[in-house]
Amino acid sequence: MITRADFDFHENDGTDRTWTETIGGVFSVPEAGILANVYVLARPNLGVVTSCVNVHQGLCPNPYEIDFHDPQVHLPCPTSLSDFRLDSGLSVTVDDDCGYHFGYRSDDGKCEFDLDFRPVMQPWDMHDASVNPLLPPEGVVAASETGLGAGWAHGHFDLVNEITGTLRLRGRNYDVHCVEGMDHSWGPRPETGGQDVAVTWLHVTLGPRFAMHLAVALELENGVVTYGPLRFGYVVEDGELVGISSAEITAEVENLIPVRNHIRARDSRGRRYEFRGVSVGGAPWYSWNPFTCSFSSLMKYEDGAGRVGHAMMTDVYGLEFLAARMSRHGIAELRSALSDVTR
Repeated sequence: MITRADFDFHENDGTDRTWTETIGGVFSVPEAGILANVYVLARPNLGVVTSCVNVHQGLCPNPYEIDFHDPQVHLPCPTSLSDFRLDSGLSVTVDDDCGYHFGYRSDDGKCEFDLDFRPVMQPWDMHDASVNPLLPPEGVVAASETGLGAGWAHGHFDLVNEITGTLRLRGRNYDVHCVEGMDHSWGPRPETGGQDVAVTWLHVTLGPRFAMHLAVALELENGVVTYGPLRFGYVVEDGELVGISSAEITAEVENLIPVRNHIRARDSRGRRYEFRGVSVGGAPWYSWNPFTCSFSSLMKYEDGAGRVGHAMMTDVYGLEFLAARMSRHGIAELRSALSDVTR
């Protein structure tokens, strides 16, 4: 069970230099096709933190088309993860009700935001069998089975928020009002194992009363992306939180960025859900973590009752996973292995 204490740094013996704690925040301006990611990766035992802000409008297949990008590494690590301000201009606070406030102003003034994140649910604990029906009986998930390597293997919660505030982007002002997911992870996280990282991380939101979260493994063969199996997920409706027991995703991608998807899921009660999404903006995000890339897309969803919502779908790959399947040497290695098998 997640408590307010889990929003801060977790105790460790201080000797593991790979111990990592992250905050992954997302917000959007759907009517403008704007998607933004805010990411904090702290290594308290090294005394350093990475801060990254990434904002883009519309479809941006190339990194140089992204509207604003501010990755800063090796900043001094704060003493608290629930009340801090970084030299990058990013500030984060968490109140007693687990609501976040994100503030930011870039050094050059090209981007700034002031945002309140109000939870619409209790935090969902990936390692709690009462809300995760896919958790193994022993309650431990191997790093190779999470889809994100060691990143989710130790401690991880997900949280959907109603987000309000303002964004100023290169001289233009936007009101922000969206419903989006975020997460926090902690534990040892070496910057190796990229060959095991391939997962889609998505939310479907239809206003503050309904949200679904899925993490589904990815495979890439001959340039074709396939999705499955389900790693974990949940649905929350009017505050009631239920684990997802099965899910199927098909999607169309352009330059690995999802542009359309079709989702079918069933929760642990047997209730079924189906959604189709279409992208209103997407981009590759290479700087949130040094050995991965997140191909992110703001998807528009509509259900049978006419409810409309927007939320992020991001396909996360280890760069070594991609190299093994898409680089010249990787393709040659695969062909050589196939030739050896067929001899």
